[in-house]
Formats: sequence, C-alpha cells, structure tokens
Amino acid sequence: MNEESKALVGEKARRVGRPRRLTIDQVLDAGLALGLDSLTMGAVAERLGVTITVLYSYVSNREELVRLVAARASQKHDFPSDNGQHWTLYVAGHAVALFELLTGPGQLVAQYFAGGLGPEVELDRAEAWLEALTRRGFSTRDALLLQRQMGEIVIGGAVTELHARSLQAGGLGFEEAANRAIAKRAQVELPLLKSEQASFSKRRPIWTRTLALLLETVALHRGESFDMQSMLRALGQDSHA
Repeated sequence: MNEESKALVGEKARRVGRPRRLTIDQVLDAGLALGLDSLTMGAVAERLGVTITVLYSYVSNREELVRLVAARASQKHDFPSDNGQHWTLYVAGHAVALFELLTGPGQLVAQYFAGGLGPEVELDRAEAWLEALTRRGFSTRDALLLQRQMGEIVIGGAVTELHARSLQAGGLGFEEAANRAIAKRAQVELPLLKSEQASFSKRRPIWTRTLALLLETVALHRGESFDMQSMLRALGQDSHA
C-alpha cells in the first residue's frame, strides 16, 4: 500500500470513529420528543444515533438531563401574548396555560417540586407579565404579587388533579376511595362529614373559582366591574359547576 492509500485509510478510520457532533439544543429537543416519563440517557442517545458516552459530554447525568428538558418544555410552552385584552383575561390565559404545562405530558409539577424548574426559566415570562400589567395601571410590585398568587393557586390545582389521576390509574378513584373510608367509620364518629359526604367525596376542582375570586377582589379594589360567570368560562369551568 502506497503512502497515499495509507493516508486515505487513516482519514476514513478517523471519520468512522469521530463522534457525531451535536448541540445541546438537539439533545434537549430529543428529550422533549421522548417525554419526561420515559426519559433516559440511553433513550436519548439512541434517538440521536450516538453513544451514551457522547451524551455525557453534554449533560453530567440523567438528573441534569431531566432538569434541562423540563426547563426547555416550560420555555417552549405556549403562553398568551399581550394583545390588548383586559388584564383579567390576560391573567386567566396564563393560569390555564400554566395548569396545562404542569399537568400535561411529563407532568412538570413533579419537576417543579424537585427543583427542576428554577427561577431561571421564569425570568422572560415574568418580564413579559410585568410589561403587560404595568401597561394596565398595575405597579411592578402589585403585578409580581398577582403573578405569585396566580401561580400558587394553579400549582395547588395541578397537584390535586394529578393526585386524582393517580388514584384513578390505580383502579380506585377519589370518590369511591373516600366513600369506602367513610363507610368504615361509625356514623357517630363523623356526623358533620357524613352530612356533606357527597361534597367531600366528589371533590370537584376549585382552583378556577378560587382564582376568579382573587381577580374579583383585585378588580373591585381597582374600582372595576367584574363578571364572575364570564371569568369562569375563560378559565374553562362551567359557571354552574
């Protein structure tokens, strides 16, 4: 084999052995496509056509991968834009979008509790929120407080929703489980609860009504009228539920 042939063979060997060049965006997009429920280093590497060793040059472990993918999911989620709508509708739109993000595929509420959705993923969204609310007469501080109040109400609703889904997936919904638990106790032990057993057992979501009451309070404080029925519809709740 002459020197030119040897050089060609060597170059081919280097091309075959060279790891595929990726970007961190490609890694995170692959993780998003797989979903957090089935996210492993091996699955992402296979989807990208690389070895796990190559993947470790982008993320240090599965925990970091899950955290980064969760943050990316949050950043890519579709939150409403400021189109000049009334501030209550702007807040309602964000609340519904946040609820869908936390309870949708991957159930990001679990990542939120694990610290996977840190403040860095909220910065741009918070700035957009402040721009929208201050244009409508809110102070920066009041706008931030309202965002936090909205978020904590929605997070509570998301936790309750996922708890109900988990019980249902286990073959016993909350209503049936509650009725069984109450039935095991003597009537004399729980007389007040027994009188409202249907309300306790059905446990309809109330985060939307809770948020609507908050918005009503803020609106009245600002000297504005408030239509509770319209707001409940904007939040996706039957106003008669």
